[in-house]
Amino acid sequence: MHKKSIMSIKAEPTEKYKDKFTGDFVIKSVLDNDVSREQEMYNVTFKAGCRTRPHIHASEQILIATEGKGVVVFAKRIKIDPDQITKTEIEVESTIMMEKGDVICVPAFVLHWHGCIDNKEDFTHIAIRKRTELDNIWF
Repeated sequence: MHKKSIMSIKAEPTEKYKDKFTGDFVIKSVLDNDVSREQEMYNVTFKAGCRTRPHIHASEQILIATEGKGVVVFAKRIKIDPDQITKTEIEVESTIMMEKGDVICVPAFVLHWHGCIDNKEDFTHIAIRKRTELDNIWF
């Protein structure tokens, strides 16, 4: 059994994750593999305007808003042009706003992204999900 304070956990180097975000962010691994072999947990602060890139997880992801206002966007479908692989079109299914205290469960294998509502304020959430052998798929 381990006890940690999110406040005292050091931020991870952003270089490891920078291709997964659209701007500046701070990420702290709250539950690493040494503490929990089943769950992973991150405290993520999205600096004003930052969001994750669209991605898919192989397990459900719980998002708990802890500071500021944010957004989670669920995609219905993604269209990729094979001749211009970097050109993609994403059809949005739903957009959910989050504020401090809100909890959202992102279903497994659903394309989504999350982060700040706008360029005016930071947003922080805790992200929890079951570890899997499958890597996330990022777009």
